[in-house]
Amino acid sequence: MKNYKIYLFVFLAFLSYSCEDIIDVDLAQGRAQIVVDGFLNNKFEKQRIRLISTNGYFDPTTPPLIENADVKVTDLVNNKTMIFSYESNGYYTWTPQTLADTLIVRQRPADFDRDGDGRYDNYYKLDVTVNFLDKNLAFEAYTSLERVPPIDSLIFKTSRESNVEEELIFGEIWAKDFAGPADCYWIKTYKNGDFLNKSNELSIAFDITPGRSEFGDIITEDTYFIPPIRNSINPSRTEEEIENNAPLYEIGDSIYCEIHSITENTFDFLSQSRQQMSNGGLFARPLANVPTNIIPLNEESEGQAVGIFCGSAISSKGYRITTQPPYDD
Repeated sequence: MKNYKIYLFVFLAFLSYSCEDIIDVDLAQGRAQIVVDGFLNNKFEKQRIRLISTNGYFDPTTPPLIENADVKVTDLVNNKTMIFSYESNGYYTWTPQTLADTLIVRQRPADFDRDGDGRYDNYYKLDVTVNFLDKNLAFEAYTSLERVPPIDSLIFKTSRESNVEEELIFGEIWAKDFAGPADCYWIKTYKNGDFLNKSNELSIAFDITPGRSEFGDIITEDTYFIPPIRNSINPSRTEEEIENNAPLYEIGDSIYCEIHSITENTFDFLSQSRQQMSNGGLFARPLANVPTNIIPLNEESEGQAVGIFCGSAISSKGYRITTQPPYDD
């Protein structure tokens, strides 16, 4: 009987080992596309638009850079053109020479109502032309720079747990969404100079909530973000970090937060991008291109561009934790 058990163990071990064969999946390569990363803002600083090419899903190499494009942005209100010159690493840049050259934020009329076509009175227009894979491609896109609320304060507290080792310092951002419909925001947080850029740290708001809602049609006065938005400036921890009581923030940490106004189609783009980045598990949905506001201008350009073009007004505030914050009672 003892020998039988030994043989059985050896057989099972061999069977387990033989089930670990590596399977190479030969996927058909789809056509390459141009990815537009076109986020501009109203700061007196260099503005950048990045163009890269897609590559295979399992390809670990850096995506090819688009270095031969003509890129310009037109201010359709003042009839001014900004030529973006290629710099490096796929980035095309333009720098305002004076404060008067910075991008303008739209002032909404009292009867403001978006028509849903993504053009928003055509404040700024992006034009891209490029020879790509022996095709002469041309694209355009439109955006405005929407209003952004100031950050009232960054508040930090200590959670009151069952023992000292489990106590956590956490933060909240306090800002008020404007009264009126469809204000969209992207809240960016930096901890000790490092951007919190995990997929589950991507914080976007539609009015005062994380998702699309009707609050903008109901709220008649400026209203603070609800807790899921206020608490979104805290780092995400892995299961292992939670088990080891890793801190969110510690005394000595510096925190810097920005609120970027974004257009509705950019909100949808970021929302669906976040879903794609965190997609997984048994019930994962099939991967698909996220809808884009990049418009092809000829037949060759159809289906050849993905990405987003968006302008943002920005408000910001920083804070350094110098002492133990008060308990959250």
